[in-house]
Amino acid sequence: AAASQMVKLTTGDSTYVNSDGTSNHKIAASDNFTTDNFISLLHRKTFTEASIVILETMRNGTSIQLGTKLMQPPKPNSQTYCLVATTIANSLKQNSELALQLFQEAMDQGVTADGRFLNALLRCFGDDINGALAAWKGGIGAAAAKFEPKPNDNKQQIINRGANLLAAYNGLMHVCGRAIRPDVALRLAYAMQKTAGIEPTETTLNCYFAGKRLALSMTDEFRNFSFSMNQYESLLSVECTKYSSKDKRRAGDKKIRII
Repeated sequence: AAASQMVKLTTGDSTYVNSDGTSNHKIAASDNFTTDNFISLLHRKTFTEASIVILETMRNGTSIQLGTKLMQPPKPNSQTYCLVATTIANSLKQNSELALQLFQEAMDQGVTADGRFLNALLRCFGDDINGALAAWKGGIGAAAAKFEPKPNDNKQQIINRGANLLAAYNGLMHVCGRAIRPDVALRLAYAMQKTAGIEPTETTLNCYFAGKRLALSMTDEFRNFSFSMNQYESLLSVECTKYSSKDKRRAGDKKIRII
């Protein structure tokens, strides 16, 4: 309901409704705007609403008058969608439906499923961990894996193999933190290794705790943390802080060979 109140994402013409429901405006692909007209579209919009207005203006190729020149906005790319998803996530509301619409639109437009975009997209789910997991199984996970480097890619891409999936998984970890579900986070850490073949890192752990801190700052509901939940967090910490030869901070550590 909240998502439908904010904005309706469509292909072609797009209708925008103020969060208070007082007015709406339709943008057609053939429209041309002056800067004043364009700015007026953003008037009284929330950051989320404004970001989607700008996205749709770019997607529709709506020209904007700048002085005597007519500016043609660039087509949105993965970075564009990442910025919009980040804006939605930063609203701190649960925007699961809107996140799914944004993902589907990006895929329909042939936008690259960059890990940073998927990370921001998953954080839009707020504390809706069940919705985020369903979205992962329904296409987000496959999209992240598809963007991973292939054996015939260049050396640098092969070195970075797993980085895209890791960034996307870290978004799921943030949602686990928001939902205060270290048990689900631990299962994800195991799945990362067993199914995806990537190791969770300290960044993965920090994403969980960042989500948890945010959740605790918004409510006192989870203050009385159960002993079992603490155990899950301890195991999660172990899984995410294993020794890695790529960790330069430990390059000077003495190593012992166990025979």
